[in-house]
Amino acid sequence: MASIRLNGEVVALQLQSQEVIGSLAVALLPAIAAKQRIVGAIGGIIAHGLAQKIEPSDPKVQAALWLLHELGVRSVRVDVDGSSGAVDEVVSDEERSRDTSDPFSQGNIATGRAMAFSLANLASRRFTLNGEMLEVRLLPREKMAGAMQAIVDMRRLNEPIHLTSTRALAGLVASGVAATDERVEAVVALLSDLGIGGITVDKATSTITFEGLFNEANAASSAYLQGGGPDGVKAARTRIRHLNEQASAASGTAPAIPQRSLHTPKQRRRH
Repeated sequence: MASIRLNGEVVALQLQSQEVIGSLAVALLPAIAAKQRIVGAIGGIIAHGLAQKIEPSDPKVQAALWLLHELGVRSVRVDVDGSSGAVDEVVSDEERSRDTSDPFSQGNIATGRAMAFSLANLASRRFTLNGEMLEVRLLPREKMAGAMQAIVDMRRLNEPIHLTSTRALAGLVASGVAATDERVEAVVALLSDLGIGGITVDKATSTITFEGLFNEANAASSAYLQGGGPDGVKAARTRIRHLNEQASAASGTAPAIPQRSLHTPKQRRRH
């Protein structure tokens, strides 16, 4: 069984329920939204538990330690007052790269690796909008609701949701809405969930261009965090792979979608 060293003591890690792991993820979301480093945020949760005299064998502390372990941490020090902490040992990127197992396999879901992978992905997403690299912000549900409703309202019959969402973002950009506007940030977050890594909106030629291929990790992580489980992850991956196959088969520069107006995208691959 896996273990991790906490404040110099080896702690054996026991598998926890998905309910416990899920509740921990919910507790971490505000820290991720505030762009705190995820390892530090998990350490803060452990520190709070230790300050409350909770033993390392407690399910919530165990789940937090599992997440650290699955993020490559092997030894950590945490002050019980939460004033300081440090990672003493972490698996190198080279060593971690040797593990080619699927993070969303049943076994890796059980240990929390799927959750760790998804949270780390959520905390580090980027989106390119007209050549500008943006950090994808995690917004509260109430601030996402307006964007989601607008997309539902403008969706054409049988139109794939990623195209509707792209048209929504293009419409905001064409109207002169700034990239820092929460309406833009909300749609960018939705597009990132769908695996889109960036777009260029050209008002002069009335076209939208997808920048690069679709991102499978973003789509799979989003599906998992939204409660899709293995089936949801599989569906997200199938969708992304199908879209990328279409793009790759189209041509060298892969215009995958015919263009009719500013609100109908095409795709451009990066080389």
